Amino acid sequence: MGTESDNKAAIEAGKNLKKRNEFLKDSQKYIMRITSRIKNSPITDSDEEWSIALRAVSSALDSYDESKGDFWPYAALVIRSRLTDWYRSSAWEKSEIAVRPEVFDGDVCEEDPDFSLQMEVRGHLGVSEENSLKDEIEALQEELSGYGISFFDLAECSPKAAKTRSACAGLTAALFTPPPPLISKLRKNRSLPIREMLSRFKSSRKLIDRYRKYLITSALILDGDYPGLEEYLGYIRAEINERRQEG
Repeated sequence: MGTESDNKAAIEAGKNLKKRNEFLKDSQKYIMRITSRIKNSPITDSDEEWSIALRAVSSALDSYDESKGDFWPYAALVIRSRLTDWYRSSAWEKSEIAVRPEVFDGDVCEEDPDFSLQMEVRGHLGVSEENSLKDEIEALQEELSGYGISFFDLAECSPKAAKTRSACAGLTAALFTPPPPLISKLRKNRSLPIREMLSRFKSSRKLIDRYRKYLITSALILDGDYPGLEEYLGYIRAEINERRQEG
């Protein structure tokens, strides 16, 4: 799908009922593919997830504007949020829609919802927990601006391979393990203390440069008052705790 044309069509569909119906009809295969990826199993138009996903996309059309980035990553987040709420209200296991370690992953506009859009829109759903998460995202966005990072940049700078995610987790953990923790140095200089990080975790300067935004964002979330967002970084928190125990 063409990103710019889809964004424009989404804005028009949000204002016109006829265009909305046409947009939803033309996008059915794509919506089904996104929803199947979120559930991690195929769905059909007879599944409850399908009707929930359609309503979610329609809701996304109501609230979408170009400041939220591209439409389909935004819509993918709304779908995920609605499905999560449905699974919870139905007392299903959380694993039905478990957030993977690669929540910072990109390529969302193809079919895969990523971290930066998996959380940004939850505040539109009117639930106190989601409103709190929305507040966290807004606060984080403001904090990231001081580092020259936009929350929406994360789709382009996220590790996908398991080996790379593990390396990034180790590098992030290096910022929090003594002696002394390096997170204060990061905050003071607004840049990664690369030399010290590499002395604590064997990796490469090239990898740090490539995933700088991911590493900084992860560190700020783990060091800040972002309990909702921190839930998505459990694998990094586990790495930090393991290193502290070893130390």
